[in-house]
Amino acid sequence: MTLARQSRRVDILASTLGTGGAERVVEALARGLPALGYPVRICCIYGPGEVGGVLIRDGFSVRHGLARFRFDPFVFPRLLRFLGGGGDRILLCADHHDAVFAGALAARFAGVRHRAMMVHSTGLWGRPSSFSLSDRMVMPLYERIIALARTHARHLVEHERIDERKIRVVNNGIDTVRFHPVTEGERSRIRTTLGIPLESFVAAIVAALRPEKNHEMFLAAASRMAALRKDSVFLVVGDGAEAEKLHRIAGALSLGGVVRFLGRRDDVAEILAAADASVLCSHPVVETFPISVLEAMACGVPVVSTDVGAVREMFVDGSEGFIIPPGDGEALAAALAALAIDPAARRGIGERARERAVREFTVERMVRAYAELFDEMCAAGGGVTDVIAH
Repeated sequence: MTLARQSRRVDILASTLGTGGAERVVEALARGLPALGYPVRICCIYGPGEVGGVLIRDGFSVRHGLARFRFDPFVFPRLLRFLGGGGDRILLCADHHDAVFAGALAARFAGVRHRAMMVHSTGLWGRPSSFSLSDRMVMPLYERIIALARTHARHLVEHERIDERKIRVVNNGIDTVRFHPVTEGERSRIRTTLGIPLESFVAAIVAALRPEKNHEMFLAAASRMAALRKDSVFLVVGDGAEAEKLHRIAGALSLGGVVRFLGRRDDVAEILAAADASVLCSHPVVETFPISVLEAMACGVPVVSTDVGAVREMFVDGSEGFIIPPGDGEALAAALAALAIDPAARRGIGERARERAVREFTVERMVRAYAELFDEMCAAGGGVTDVIAH
């Protein structure tokens, strides 16, 4: 810990901490920043969510329930009390609409000079912009806007009209110790536990069952692959509103012996390590720097992804994974078929992907980048100009 950081504190604000990439970044920062001289407190306007619950269980400071209902007027005085105190305080806000608005105003009146917002979306499903009117009203109160990739930063400048001088790029990072390749013996054990024959070709998708994730494309590819290779197994990891619909589609395609819905799992690292390929087939919105792709890469598993978000900054197409056009089910099936017939190519792609993840996308590197950003913000002194957009 440097002497300059000893009087500093980071308060992380979110609406809630459910399951998702942004929430897992918050968890990583809560666990990693204190060792770099930045003690962390977390505040959830509503409930703590699944990730918040894990942090509470592990002894982290997570204040929650500041709002008893939507548009609760007492959220502001409660948040003011939470944000009070001396020293160099930094507000880091998730791009959750309620948190963005309430956090900016409360931090301003609490005297928190340094305010940053981390943006994890590249558009919202069914909406033209990632930001609401209330977000844009308080945007000038944020000193830094954290983008996840160069592609994402360009989107924020060109499409969302964010001042590029405010933007700092910090890539997502993952735990490359937890997510790692396994030995053949361990792989066999995991497959046996899952009831998957050792010789099967296994493709997995790890994503919430929501419309924008386009699981229908994954099921269509499963149907094509089943016709080419009878021992194919397709694993769907995750839960959500689309579950019933996807089960119906799988039934209509007669995929009962091919597709397995595993629901929400705590052993994602093991499931990925036992797979031959990982798939991301999302539509070209919401995805920015998908952590599920990084996790598969760290496990040494080839990724087949639609060309969304900043995927092209994450791995090299054809060498470290495959990138296909959004919505192109035939391209997905073809990429999986190519991986299925060439185990040596699979291993090579997986090894190179793992090397890339360890070199560029570790959680340690991400947390250090946040600490360095906070150093710069505090060194600059004055913080943001307190002007609200009209």
